[in-house]
Amino acid sequence: MIWFGVMAVLAVMDWWAVSHERLKVRYFAKPGALLALILAFSTLGGWKADTRWFGIGLLFSLIGDVALLLPRRYFLMGLLAFLLTHIAYIIGLNPTPPPAQAETLMTTAALAAITALGFRHLSRRLSQRPETTLLLPAVLVYTLAIGIMTLSAWLTLWRPNWPSPAALLVGLGATLFFISDFTLANHRLIAPVRHGGIIVIVTYHLGQALFIAGVLRQAGLL
Repeated sequence: MIWFGVMAVLAVMDWWAVSHERLKVRYFAKPGALLALILAFSTLGGWKADTRWFGIGLLFSLIGDVALLLPRRYFLMGLLAFLLTHIAYIIGLNPTPPPAQAETLMTTAALAAITALGFRHLSRRLSQRPETTLLLPAVLVYTLAIGIMTLSAWLTLWRPNWPSPAALLVGLGATLFFISDFTLANHRLIAPVRHGGIIVIVTYHLGQALFIAGVLRQAGLL
């Protein structure tokens, strides 16, 4: 549990660094927060057969964190790393197909609509400039991945092996991750968002922490 506390301290330090534009502090605090979460996951026994994909996702997230701290030309590297994070989380959340019932179908329809609206907004804005139009295929793939990841997280509410508290944690965590990435795409690729940097990092850290806490809770490790 101590590593969750370390992550919280480093995350708050990173939020302060974002709000005060202290890049040198961020070089330590941002990857440090994710490393602390990885250590929390590891020391609690998260690298078991049924949860190891979440650990793999965290490792890709750490790579993405570092890439997004580097100059703009490394942005696509960060995008790829987080794409692999979402794919790993999707695999971990879906060891079997989700149950087919009215609730899961309605949840799927709702999240599909939200994801489609999000991509429509991004694609409309990106297509207005030749230099960003080229990013549309990558943004489409990434939007589909995070949409499926978020959907998979919420569908755990109807998986019999997922206690409701654990399912709510991963659902809320995935949603915050979705908000973080959508805000980042707007902030970095379209136009600066008011307080965009702080929104991105706060929702990201809280999302990852809640998500992993839910995974560990489901596995009986927390």
